[in-house]
Amino acid sequence: MGTVRLHGTPQDTARKFNRTENVRVIPPTDPDFAKLYARRNDAESINRNLDDTLWLRRAHSVGHERQLLNLLGYALMVNGLALHRHRRRHPTALAA
Repeated sequence: MGTVRLHGTPQDTARKFNRTENVRVIPPTDPDFAKLYARRNDAESINRNLDDTLWLRRAHSVGHERQLLNLLGYALMVNGLALHRHRRRHPTALAA
């Protein structure tokens, strides 16, 4: 079994083939495919929401360490908000 390139090539550009949209990293025949594919919508939704926070689609900071800190802060905010909303809807869950 050979390997398949996951990023575009000049030949892909010439024939207008977007490899990243059409080639799956994990094939449907893989035992983990169903489990991972089910999470795809959540991941895309979270990424879209993060993109929507960017002014003119630009990062909030300069440098990978600062961008990582921003991403972690964003994740903590999303998780904290989800926990807060869950606890408001299910007050008995506080005991757990």
